[in-house]
Amino acid sequence: MEPSEGEMEKAICNLETNQTPAEDDIKAERIENASRELKGKLYVLICKIWRDGKMPEDCKLRLILLLFEKDDKIKVENYRGITLLNVAYKIL
Repeated sequence: MEPSEGEMEKAICNLETNQTPAEDDIKAERIENASRELKGKLYVLICKIWRDGKMPEDCKLRLILLLFEKDDKIKVENYRGITLLNVAYKIL
């Protein structure tokens, strides 16, 4: 059973704001403040993905960054990795 529009809205409301956007350059705030028409199109896309069981390649893109934390910059253990995911992927 595909998700309801209410479930999509709840997922949008639960997105963390003020985060660096991923490859698509879309921030969570932009989706939260989007028009009803745009959210409707997003819902249609989510339902299609749900029914087909296939994620579009664009949604699978992720950007992996290494953030320096402390001490010697040459040592790999002094970094932590973060993955930036597209907002549509997070909603799904």
